[in-house]
Amino acid sequence: MFDEKGQMHTMEGVAAATIMLLVIVYAIDATSMTPLTSSTANVHVETELQVLGQDILGALDYAEPGYNSNLTNDILRWNGKEYIWDGTNYMEKGNASYSQNNLTNNLTNNLKYTLIKQGIAHSVELTFLRNDGTFLVTQKMIYNGNPSDNAVIVSRKIAIHNSDNPNATNIQLTDIDPSTNLYNIVDVKLILWRM
Repeated sequence: MFDEKGQMHTMEGVAAATIMLLVIVYAIDATSMTPLTSSTANVHVETELQVLGQDILGALDYAEPGYNSNLTNDILRWNGKEYIWDGTNYMEKGNASYSQNNLTNNLTNNLKYTLIKQGIAHSVELTFLRNDGTFLVTQKMIYNGNPSDNAVIVSRKIAIHNSDNPNATNIQLTDIDPSTNLYNIVDVKLILWRM
C-alpha cells in the first residue's frame, strides 16, 4: 500500500527547513557583528553618552537664586593647569608628586562617581575669550588621551560676572568688556568615549 501524502509531507518539510535557514541567514546578516562599526548599537551607545554628559553638566550648573552653581565655582577656582587621571586622582600633568597637586572639586567628584566607575574615558576643555573679546582660547582642564572616532562632545556655556570676583581666584580669565557686569563667557566641553 502506497501513501501518496508521504512524499508531499517530505517536500513540505524540506521547503520549511529551507525557509527557516534563509530567515536565520538574513537575520544574522542584517545585524552588526562588530561593536566598533557605525551601527544602530553604536548610535545607541553614543546617545547614552550624550545624555549622561548633558546630565552631568546640567546638574553641576544648577544653582539656587543668588548663588553660583558648582560648575561656575569650579571654573573660578581652576588654576589653569592640566590634569590627568592616574587611577585614583586627577593629578597635575608633569607634577604629580604632591597631593596638593590633585584637582578635587565638584566636577571631578561627579566624574569619579559616574564616568570612571563605568569605564568611560573623558576630557574637559574650557574655551573663553581673552583680552578685548576677539581672541578665543581653548585650554584643557582634564586630559585623558585622544578620543576615539565615536566620541561625544557635550558643552555648557557659563557666564562669569564681575560680582563673581573672578580676579581673586582665576588668573586665566580676563574681563572682555569692562563697561558691563559681564566678565567673560566660558564654554565647558565634556568629551566622552568608550575605551
